[in-house]
Amino acid sequence: MKKGFRIIKFKKDKPVLQIKDVSKSFDGRPILKKINMDLYPGECVGLLGPNGSGKSTLYSAIIGEIYSDSGKIILNSKEIQDLPIHLRAKGGIGYLSQQRSVFDMTTYENLLGICQICIKGEENQIKLTERLLDEFNLQHLRSIQASNLSGGEVRRLMLARLLINKPSVVLLDEPMAALDPIVVQDIQQYILKLQTYGVSILITDHQVQNLFSIVDRAYVLGEQSIIAQGTPSEILKSSKAIELYFGTSFRA
Repeated sequence: MKKGFRIIKFKKDKPVLQIKDVSKSFDGRPILKKINMDLYPGECVGLLGPNGSGKSTLYSAIIGEIYSDSGKIILNSKEIQDLPIHLRAKGGIGYLSQQRSVFDMTTYENLLGICQICIKGEENQIKLTERLLDEFNLQHLRSIQASNLSGGEVRRLMLARLLINKPSVVLLDEPMAALDPIVVQDIQQYILKLQTYGVSILITDHQVQNLFSIVDRAYVLGEQSIIAQGTPSEILKSSKAIELYFGTSFRA
């Protein structure tokens, strides 16, 4: 799959999410050192790096699962680094776990239950639920228990559920992991659908080809810092990224 479009000219806009000099250590061991990143409205940005490079720690710091030791996290021009996780979600941060994270209910109830929390009015709740079932090809699964859905079906449900709270930024943690190639192509299309809602996307995945085919830009983490950034073609010219992550035999 090749992404053959750009929704907007990102650089002309103010970043919707800014990571400024964020650092984090555990028991005196540095994990992140002065990380700086920008995410523009409607942009899809990849986050790459070897295991242990700090990707999960950075995600946790952004959503509020942990607090950074220093630095700023700015969402829609407001500092959120000191806010608890629920207020960051309310402010516009969405998160999709790499784990199978659905309620033990039907597909319909998984969506409606969140709508009842986030949307006012029963009619509006039902209307949005039905729309998401349509847009994410879930109508034929509406009465199926979510625990019985396939890997790709669960991903579609989780992606649809992300939109209910109208996030401005979503963090996707390996959404294409452990899926068959044809299902990966399907999920890529639904990830890009998030952009049509004006949502900015930060996405990580170990299958670099899958990630590079849908992102506008990417950052590579290594040695606790950003070692490369830019378009996929620009990143693949980085000697540091090749040395620490891609290897000399990698071909996109």
